[in-house]
Amino acid sequence: MAVRGRQWLDTIATVPLAIPGVVIAVGYLRAFGGLRVPGLGEPLTSTWLILVIVYAVRRLPYAVRGAYAALQQLSPALEEAAQNLGANRARTFRRITLPLMMRGLLAGGLLAFITSAVDLSSTILLVPRVELGPLSYGIYLYMQSAVGRGAGAALGVVAIVLVAAGTWAATALARRSGAALFGADDGVARPDLVLPASMLLAPSRGRSCT
Repeated sequence: MAVRGRQWLDTIATVPLAIPGVVIAVGYLRAFGGLRVPGLGEPLTSTWLILVIVYAVRRLPYAVRGAYAALQQLSPALEEAAQNLGANRARTFRRITLPLMMRGLLAGGLLAFITSAVDLSSTILLVPRVELGPLSYGIYLYMQSAVGRGAGAALGVVAIVLVAAGTWAATALARRSGAALFGADDGVARPDLVLPASMLLAPSRGRSCT
């Protein structure tokens, strides 16, 4: 189904990749520096929530790309079979589309996590306290003195292992997602997936599943 403005939404979701982290951090400091969150008693930029927000915005394109790639692999016949059996669009998405694209979402989430863990450009300006800094900020602090360079190098190795393991896991999830929907040899969508999808939404005892 064509949705008006979907190309603009995709462009907006990808824009954070083109903006330097320092520019985003300065913008967040200007926008939320005086904003006090009810219940916290201090500005938003003085809490760990500001890091969560900026990481979510900056790494959103990875999750969007993962979801888009997973959706591109789904055959429309699966959703059509579910709707022919009486399921509405919301139920079809919840029972058919979302489970089949879950591995793509997880792969995108993993890439977003590992890139956030080693992000420094926006972290160095937004981290409220030293103890709240992520892995990359700890490496930066340790490497500022000759005494702490050993610990900084050790954290650097941890960061390399973390990125390598996360990249491997995301790649494995993406490959399994494709292998689950396509044949390993010819790349043709497997028609046997339509039957389980149909059985999943089949009405029991003659009752409609709407």
